[in-house]
Amino acid sequence: MNVLMLSLEHPHEPKSGLGVHLNRLISYLKPHINITVCTPSRRLFSYAQFEDFIADANFTIVQHVLSCNKRFDLIHAHDDMTAPAAHDLKQRLGLPLAATIHGLESERKKACQEAPHPYRLQTERLLIESADELIVLSTFMKRALDKATRKKLTVIPSPASMEEDKGQIPRSMNKRFLFSFGRFVPEKGFSQLLKVFAILRQRQPDLHLVLAGEGPSLSSYEKLAAALNLKEHVMFLPFLHRRDLRAFLSRCEMAVFPSFYEPFGLAAQESMEQGVLTAVSQSGGFCDYALHDKTAIAVDFMHAQEAADLLDRLLKDREKARRIKEAGRQQVIKLHHPRLITESYLQLYKRIINNSAIH
Repeated sequence: MNVLMLSLEHPHEPKSGLGVHLNRLISYLKPHINITVCTPSRRLFSYAQFEDFIADANFTIVQHVLSCNKRFDLIHAHDDMTAPAAHDLKQRLGLPLAATIHGLESERKKACQEAPHPYRLQTERLLIESADELIVLSTFMKRALDKATRKKLTVIPSPASMEEDKGQIPRSMNKRFLFSFGRFVPEKGFSQLLKVFAILRQRQPDLHLVLAGEGPSLSSYEKLAAALNLKEHVMFLPFLHRRDLRAFLSRCEMAVFPSFYEPFGLAAQESMEQGVLTAVSQSGGFCDYALHDKTAIAVDFMHAQEAADLLDRLLKDREKARRIKEAGRQQVIKLHHPRLITESYLQLYKRIINNSAIH
């Protein structure tokens, strides 16, 4: 079986959950099928209009595929920004199309009380309508897509990493700290986490906060930390290699993910898999595996005082924390084991190809 995967993010250079998901998924599928990943070339820089970037990126993807002279059985597109290329290649090559919807721009912007980009709404609709089958990573996303389409939806979560190799953290981090990582964008909720942490520190003055990631909101987070008198207690790190992430996870008191919108929650999954006490927001894809007071802690970060009280109690209750950490690790490995995910994708691909051949 030869599968063509389309993505705007290269799996060997991940900058978000999408890239990490692809990296893991491809590594587990490759022993069983042939996968060709097509992304735009690195010549893409900046554009005056968002539509120009999408057009150039997708045109580049189509050119690459048509010039590689390979035979494919199936196209698998990731994220709506590959929709124009996916739609065009499906028509040109006469191939079935599977599409993974990693999130909905309309819902993401709604969570941040912002207006979605009109062109993103068009690419979302194009990918949904062009796909023969749609894949989502959580039941949360399935419910959202059920409202938008009557097409068949398959829930397949992102596979666990099953990696244990750890890097080193700076000696200066020989202190108690909470840890969070992800893209520095409004929907990840880091601004609210800073407000909760400011209250929490009044109870636990020796506690620090480490935030790792990249994105346009970094400067606003730094200003907010200074305004909350947290400058000496919050460390901002760049996007970390997976080994370094696991090193910080192994040393933190708790991993915290306060997202306003989270289609799956890859960072929380990785934290729980590493046996780390994990706190998440109360909505989104977390709900499939981060069960409150059982495998993780679900927190309403919008109520800062109550959130700080809950985190404070848990940090002090070591026996409860131990039980939750172990249950969380077992839950992720049970539900997201690579063997299960691999089998699900192989069955899905075969079904799509067979149905296409029948028609």
